[in-house]
Amino acid sequence: MKKFFALFGLAALLTLFTSSCTTVETEEIPFEAEITLEDLMAKMTKATDPTGEYAKSKTYTMRQNVYTERFLDEPKAQQVDVKFQQPDLFNLTTYEDNEPLSAVILNGPNGWSVDYKRRLVVPLDGKQLEQLKILATIATPDSAYLKVYSSAQLAGCSINGKKYYKISCTRQEPNPHTTEIYVGTEDFLPWRWRITLNTGNGQLNYTSIINKYSLRDGVMIPDDTTTIQNGHKQTVKVSHYQLNSPISPNAFQPPLF
Repeated sequence: MKKFFALFGLAALLTLFTSSCTTVETEEIPFEAEITLEDLMAKMTKATDPTGEYAKSKTYTMRQNVYTERFLDEPKAQQVDVKFQQPDLFNLTTYEDNEPLSAVILNGPNGWSVDYKRRLVVPLDGKQLEQLKILATIATPDSAYLKVYSSAQLAGCSINGKKYYKISCTRQEPNPHTTEIYVGTEDFLPWRWRITLNTGNGQLNYTSIINKYSLRDGVMIPDDTTTIQNGHKQTVKVSHYQLNSPISPNAFQPPLF
């Protein structure tokens, strides 16, 4: 699923790293998909990256505004900044009230988590480092889904009267999980994601529903997304997206406290 998965897989998975943590149950009416997975991937790539600018890009930056619903209170507002540079430099930083809260950083074989409030930097290893490398692989514009998932199956289904092609991807390491991607049968854009992740603390269920797309820098970007993760609802809006933007090398080094 080459360039498509890099762009939209990252957008869907970002909230797994930023949520404070109701799964959406929907009835699916199955039908036989009349297209091959290979042909569907080609149409998805054309729909999401019509001029090929995303596939050719060497860097990109993105900011998402994340609003988490709270009981009897105003939604909690945060910003998530993503910076990526080929081949394996990645920074995801979460802000609140314009102050950095936390970050995960990957620089080649090395990774760190950063707690700005506690002024603490922790080197990552084992499963944590592997998960960060997976996220960075998904972020790579020319990555293929087989780098991340071991298998994929294609089917068709209808939800609330709308038809989708459903791609079910599985992976066993570092934690077994399944990702289901629902692609519009007419526009070939992904509109829904459902991720089931088995962790040491139990099963994590995550649903992402894309409400609106916009063309930014020649790329179709999911501008407005609703996510639900184990009972917590968030609204995610993209406020900035730029390809081939200059990025300081310091962005891919941990801060010195």
